[in-house]
Amino acid sequence: MGIIMDHNEVKMWINDYLDLYLYAKSMNDYLWQQEIIEKLQNSLNEIRGYFH
Repeated sequence: MGIIMDHNEVKMWINDYLDLYLYAKSMNDYLWQQEIIEKLQNSLNEIRGYFH
């Protein structure tokens, strides 16, 4: 992500990606779902570093 966000911005960002995941799921787009999950996992590892 490369920028520092506060807790509320992080929650909104995660929520947006979860919405995208559900949309990809509704379209049966497995590849897009996997890309979204990968992005979430990588970004959450980075976010954890900011708040610990």
